[in-house]
Amino acid sequence: MKVFAAYLAHETNSFSPIPTTLASFKELGIYRPAMGPLTDHGRLKGAGHFSEEARKRGDQCFVGLCAHAQPSRPMRKADYETLREWLLDDLMQVVSDLDIVFLFMHGAMMAEGYDDCEGDILARVREAVGDDTPIGVLLDLHCNVTASMLQHATIVMACKEYPHIDFRDRAAELYDLCVRVKKDEIKPVTAQVRVPMFGLFQTATRPMRDFLDATIARQHLPDVLSITLCHGFPWSDFDGAGASVLVVTDNNQALAADLAEEIGSDFFALRQRGQARLVTIDEAVDRALATRGGTAVIADMADNPGGGAASDSTFILRQFLERGIRDAGLAYLWDPIAVDLAFAAGEGTTLPLRIGGKVGPASGDPVDLDVTVLHLSSDANQAHIADGTPSRLGRTALVSSQGIEIALNDIRQQPFTPDGLAACGLDPWSKRILVLKSSHHFYAGFHGQAADIIYCDAPGTLNSDIRRLPFRRIKRPLWPLDDIDLPSSTAQRLSNPET
Repeated sequence: MKVFAAYLAHETNSFSPIPTTLASFKELGIYRPAMGPLTDHGRLKGAGHFSEEARKRGDQCFVGLCAHAQPSRPMRKADYETLREWLLDDLMQVVSDLDIVFLFMHGAMMAEGYDDCEGDILARVREAVGDDTPIGVLLDLHCNVTASMLQHATIVMACKEYPHIDFRDRAAELYDLCVRVKKDEIKPVTAQVRVPMFGLFQTATRPMRDFLDATIARQHLPDVLSITLCHGFPWSDFDGAGASVLVVTDNNQALAADLAEEIGSDFFALRQRGQARLVTIDEAVDRALATRGGTAVIADMADNPGGGAASDSTFILRQFLERGIRDAGLAYLWDPIAVDLAFAAGEGTTLPLRIGGKVGPASGDPVDLDVTVLHLSSDANQAHIADGTPSRLGRTALVSSQGIEIALNDIRQQPFTPDGLAACGLDPWSKRILVLKSSHHFYAGFHGQAADIIYCDAPGTLNSDIRRLPFRRIKRPLWPLDDIDLPSSTAQRLSNPET
């Protein structure tokens, strides 16, 4: 078969202080077929999973645009349209006799004038390939699935795990379903039930682990092809934001609708118990100090760059200094100016350095310290949570002051693995306390060796109290903004137009 695959992803935070431009995508690397022969598989990012599956099957795969940027504000309109046209241009180069299109996108991408970038792209791709070509779409589970996405795609699914460790498996699953569609072996129909809630639901631990396992087991029911729990992205401000359940069956709309309604109700019932218990900074520090037998990891969830935060907040750092905490590490604090100064000073130098607190009120006040530059790197990277390919950290500077080591960098990234910290010169397991600016993706790489993992709800862009955010356009009622009891109060079932 002849297939086309592309990857264009951005998790857009309507309230982020960080602008998003074409340069944001170039920072992490853009691939287009016109750039020449592909020698580095990592440049394909998410589209590489489809390319791998095609190679296993002996299919011919043409890979188009591959680009993503760190989460931040809605994209500048002209830059989004440029990326969109690049993707469509690449598609048109091979559209003749094309059997299947695979698109890997986030599902929460917004731009100036475009609330639903994925839906906009899919409408244009559908127009280009016609009604008979299957279009398979793979999303991040923190997606806001819209009617336009479902209308123009043949099958939409998202990863199932948070942390997102299963994209490769989901890509293979989606590939197989689209091949069966092309061979007229199945006729997929989709039901969507909206679940009126926002939240961050961690699938590695109970009760979400049990719920997800039970949901996956239902995919083995007769006629059921796919079930997806779409968690939604809590920092999206438009009327399509929120969680939902997608059920895809083989031409059995009634079954899809019933299952989606039932699973949606069960998902909503977990809206509080399915999320991690969050503690204040004081509580986090007290618990970390009480930990014995290893390193206590504190997740600074509110300053996670993977959700659109600046990753330069100083709230926890300042508390460490005030309480005289020693033998601690912090990663990664995004501060290009401090990195410049550390590089200018050189390794082994002691200098006064103003750290963090630069982007806005959610970053807190900067901290002035006399630091020693322990380690400098111009090419540090870490393995990405989604596919293990190298992900650039930019220039990094490990500095130390008053018993605290701080990994500074100039490309916003959340920590995924201990090896990423080691690349910056920071030995995570030599510390009594380790602060990671991440909500949960760090868990896959750190939980096996951490003595304790503590989820801290510090002040910051992603603070859990979303009721403080100036939402203007989301569809209400929506938990936890509103006190509601049953998902059926606002559940809405949507289907593909073929049904």
